[in-house]
Amino acid sequence: MTPRNSWLNGRITQHTVLRGLVPGFALVMVLLGVAGLVAVRQSRQIRRGAAAIVSNQLTVTRLIQEAQAEEDTLAVTLYWLGTEESSDRRSQRLQELKEADRSLARLADEAARTPDASRWKELAAETQLFSREAEQAIRSGAPVSNQAMVPLIARHERVLALIRELIQTSNQRLIREDRELNLQIQDMADGSNFLLGSSFVLAAACAIGTILYVRWSIHRMEQQTDQLNRVSWHMLQTQEEAARRFSHELHDELGQSLAAIRANLTYRAETDTEQRRSDCVALVDESIANVRELSQLLRPVMLDDFGLEAGLRWLVEKFGQRTRIQVEFKSDLEERLHGEIETHLFRITQESLTNVARHSSAKKVSIQLSSRDGQVRLVIEDNGIGIATDDPRPMSSLGLVGMTARAEQCGGWVRLEPADPTGLRVVVEVPLVKSEESAG
Repeated sequence: MTPRNSWLNGRITQHTVLRGLVPGFALVMVLLGVAGLVAVRQSRQIRRGAAAIVSNQLTVTRLIQEAQAEEDTLAVTLYWLGTEESSDRRSQRLQELKEADRSLARLADEAARTPDASRWKELAAETQLFSREAEQAIRSGAPVSNQAMVPLIARHERVLALIRELIQTSNQRLIREDRELNLQIQDMADGSNFLLGSSFVLAAACAIGTILYVRWSIHRMEQQTDQLNRVSWHMLQTQEEAARRFSHELHDELGQSLAAIRANLTYRAETDTEQRRSDCVALVDESIANVRELSQLLRPVMLDDFGLEAGLRWLVEKFGQRTRIQVEFKSDLEERLHGEIETHLFRITQESLTNVARHSSAKKVSIQLSSRDGQVRLVIEDNGIGIATDDPRPMSSLGLVGMTARAEQCGGWVRLEPADPTGLRVVVEVPLVKSEESAG
């Protein structure tokens, strides 16, 4: 389990930067895409609505024009009813009336799906009544009297009134639909402005966030560079100290022992030969012990031969003998780890114990090594004076920077926690990667 906010303190890599930049830009692109889709959808709806209005209006206009043409036929018939006409002319008038009836009936059928279907039916019915009465008058053969013209004129006026109503209703509907279309256009403009404004605000926020994130990333990279330089310098100093100590040990211990052995071997006295031989053997044994100790100080052979658990047990034993601090070590690690991971965990433990001896004033140290869910967990806890874990300065010390760098090199992390009731707990967690021998 990764500690809280560990990504804020982890290594800044190309993946880390992209993980911060890509979501912001992707969100802006998605919002712009949504704005575009909404605008396109609304514009299509408006185009369809406008096309439907134009189609309906053209249909209504055509129907009204044809109805007016048939009304002209009725008006002409009404005019000629008051005059004498030949039988051929009367037959022509009857035929025109029948054509007008059929045309208006057809127009009523075409207008059945329009909002004014009832008025069209009424217009067709009034036209048929007018035609029926006019036909009776035409078949009589005599001019129609003024008194007989009154109901025909009333019928004709009713037809004209219905046509005027259809024209007025059509104009009102056109005005209403034009108003609704303008409202839809205004709504689309408002929605587009809102989406574009939101996109602009989000883009500005993402730009500011990106600038801040890049600035933070650069700052973190500068910190990492500074830590790397400090760790490199620390490693050089450590190497120099190890070389100096190794040189002194060779000169003071091994050099003197070899010089004494040489003196014993080159001494020509024939007496005390056995004593000098014993002195040489003792000096050789002491030299071998010194070389073995130097070798263990440089890198424990036990770590390579028997693994991390055996290496930590040796380290704990030597630490307890040297500092007189009680150390308890527990482990349930059953397999060998990758050599690099074993080395890093060993050095982290070594550095932690060094810090305990130097700074904690602890009397007891507990070390636990375990593996669970594909992770190796190392916990080093002491009962000393502890440190303020919320203070960033401890994590900037060379020792802890080196520990953090080692853990991150293994793909893990290091966290400092206050121990209960006093002291400090160092928690290290890295992925469990088995050695090639264990994996095989």
